[in-house]
Amino acid sequence: MQSIGAFLDWGQEKDLFLPFSEQTMKFEIGDEVVVCIYEDNQGRPCSSMRLERFVNKDVSALKPEQKVELLVFAKTELGYKALINKSHLGVLFKNEVFQDIQYAEVLPGYIKQVRDDGKIDLILQPFGNKGSGDLGQKILDVLTENNGFLDITDKTSPEKIYDLFGVSKKKYKMALGGIYKKKLITIDDSGIRLVKK
Repeated sequence: MQSIGAFLDWGQEKDLFLPFSEQTMKFEIGDEVVVCIYEDNQGRPCSSMRLERFVNKDVSALKPEQKVELLVFAKTELGYKALINKSHLGVLFKNEVFQDIQYAEVLPGYIKQVRDDGKIDLILQPFGNKGSGDLGQKILDVLTENNGFLDITDKTSPEKIYDLFGVSKKKYKMALGGIYKKKLITIDDSGIRLVKK
């Protein structure tokens, strides 16, 4: 790395220049960095980690509940900044993220809302009741594996629920309500139990 910037291996004959002024964080040789490629004043390929400058500002094609591909490129106090379908910028709020997310990770997500100012809120879980049927079966399967009982109550942490089922506590409670209405489980202060047939 040089004081004027860094040179990135991007699979081409010549390395890609990343000016020091276009870097947003420190990195070491061998690290992966997320950049946007553009032409400098002399028509040469150049790169920037300041993706906000290059994203599409027209959000009319994005709708709530839409499934999208996310590329995580920054962590902030609010959560994580992600590139949506390689074109738009959105935010995953940390209080709605129940899994470890790494820099430069690509993962599926959903548009939660498009704000009036054009900012986009993202979420990782399917919207509303979508997928809750499959989750209900997963809860039943985990109960079966644990002799028909799980010590999960309203006081159980969202992290524990995510570890077990890979979803938010809200999503879990929706699915739990569905199988409870079908009289497949009972719920009390100690946890949930399979109904013996």
